Amino acid sequence: MEKTLDLMKLKDIIKKNLKFLCLVPLLFLISSAMITFFIMVPKYEASTQVLVNQKESDGQQFNPQQVQSNIQLVNTYNEIIKSPRILEASARKLSKKYSADDIAAMLTVSNQAETQLLNINIQSENKKETEKIANTIAQVFSDEVTDIMNIDNVSILSKANGTAIQVAPKPLVNLFIGWTSGLLVALFAVVLKELFDKRIKTEVDVATELDLPVLGAIQKFK
Repeated sequence: MEKTLDLMKLKDIIKKNLKFLCLVPLLFLISSAMITFFIMVPKYEASTQVLVNQKESDGQQFNPQQVQSNIQLVNTYNEIIKSPRILEASARKLSKKYSADDIAAMLTVSNQAETQLLNINIQSENKKETEKIANTIAQVFSDEVTDIMNIDNVSILSKANGTAIQVAPKPLVNLFIGWTSGLLVALFAVVLKELFDKRIKTEVDVATELDLPVLGAIQKFK
């Protein structure tokens, strides 16, 4: 019986606060949409891919040991790309529009395990500039690594030409977070209100809160 009463009370609470429980998540959803579409600055990502592979001369046979050596070099090249020498040379090639520190903040370098591939990723707020910076770093690295390592074994496999994509903000994620946050806030407010509201409002409250029998109820008259 107590469980039934609790469920009935919960149903009454939800029914009584239904407008509030709908309005607050809606306001949060609208606020989230406004922030996402009108305040947050879009961020784009572009990638170039370079291949670490000794350039073969005519008639040269495939050498598995050379491939393994190139794979081991990938980690070294990963750090070289992020080195001040490459970043400063890239900044100069970009006409000092960005400093080496600016480029470093935009840059991430990744490689797939046990491959000779390196991905140069750039994130910035300008789509075209994102692609330009990624391509510039790849070209500078390809040119400079020959002098640094005394070996010509880097080729640009793919350039970032028209491939930049928007990575932030993510509208659907932000809208879902906004709506969910609003719902949680509304539920929390309703729970607090019910916990601290000790007034007796119905005959059910008399029976459950005071443990007294209800002999009758007086109807409201307008």
